[in-house]
Amino acid sequence: MIEQSVRSMNAQQNNLAKIQSQISSQQRMQTAADDPAGWARGMSLDQVLAGITTYGSNINTAQQRLGLEENALADSGNILQSVSALAIQATNGSQSPQSLQAITAQLQQYYNQLLSDANAQDGEGHYLFAGSSSISAPFTQTGNSVTYNGDTSSRLLQIGPQRTIADGDNGASVYMNNSSGNGTFATAVSTTNTGVAQLTNSQVKDASLWDGGTYNVAFTGGNYSVTDSSNNVIASGAYTDGGTVSFRGVQLTFSGAAATGDSFTVSPSAPKDVFASLRDLISLTQNPPTSSAGRAQWQTQMQNLQSEISRSFDAVTNTRSDVGARMASLDDASNRLQDQSVAMKSLLSNVRDLDLAQASTELNLTTVSLQALQLAYTKVQSLSLFQYLR
Repeated sequence: MIEQSVRSMNAQQNNLAKIQSQISSQQRMQTAADDPAGWARGMSLDQVLAGITTYGSNINTAQQRLGLEENALADSGNILQSVSALAIQATNGSQSPQSLQAITAQLQQYYNQLLSDANAQDGEGHYLFAGSSSISAPFTQTGNSVTYNGDTSSRLLQIGPQRTIADGDNGASVYMNNSSGNGTFATAVSTTNTGVAQLTNSQVKDASLWDGGTYNVAFTGGNYSVTDSSNNVIASGAYTDGGTVSFRGVQLTFSGAAATGDSFTVSPSAPKDVFASLRDLISLTQNPPTSSAGRAQWQTQMQNLQSEISRSFDAVTNTRSDVGARMASLDDASNRLQDQSVAMKSLLSNVRDLDLAQASTELNLTTVSLQALQLAYTKVQSLSLFQYLR
């Protein structure tokens, strides 16, 4: 009987210690043995919450980097708009050499600022437009040329179990992937022209007819003729000031009187980055024309460069729009993760957290039970000793 009382007291003491430990930690399970299934469920929920924390951290990183990229792109867009305005201003025939020098100085500042935007960094010193190689500056200038040193991929961050998002854009797609002329073909004016005819507009009217060839538009005695690279005449007609010349799906608009022997060349657009376009624009404003014929050539070159700058602006704007869409997507993902985190923590609380009211009741009951056992044990011991003495 005494041994049974001791076993009962030990069991109650262990139970009391367990309840006290539960209350102290406010956790229902102290070891896996307390509830193997519940313990496994809790570990599984821990892993889910750890993943949510990682995804949330990646979302924060992507939001910060994309926010900085959006700022850089906004500045680049403003720069290119200002450059376009200066190009239009420069073509005003009333510009003096001094005012053109001022425009040149402004264009040079914009050039430097645009290069700075292209080499923008995040708070950790990583370059925003370097692709996945974000440690080194993506753009370097050597002489009058700018080289892209990054790669054409993007850093991908996982923001969900099966979802990734690019936290930046490679600089090649933003600043380097432009082309000369209007993007389909480029025009060039002969430096030996003596007339004042200039090209005021060039466009593709029917892309299905454009074959990517090289053509020469020559003027003779009030007429024009268009020849291909084999010197075959493919179009001809009378030239009128302000009139158009059309061939192979292309339409060119000229203004001014053309002299016999004047010519213009149409050739496929070639790759050309925004820095090269801006550098050519600076060179033009640094070297204004000194004759009427020279001004016609200068205006034609300016028209080409304005088209190039405009399309560079479009590339920056399109990238900025895509960045905005990704930032909105990140906001949605962050909100969903917060909801999931609340739900998972609630489930984990149901699995692990202790019902303090119930535990307090059990503590009191166990304490009373243990005290009763101890009292009974004391009486049994006293009775046994009395019988022994008799």
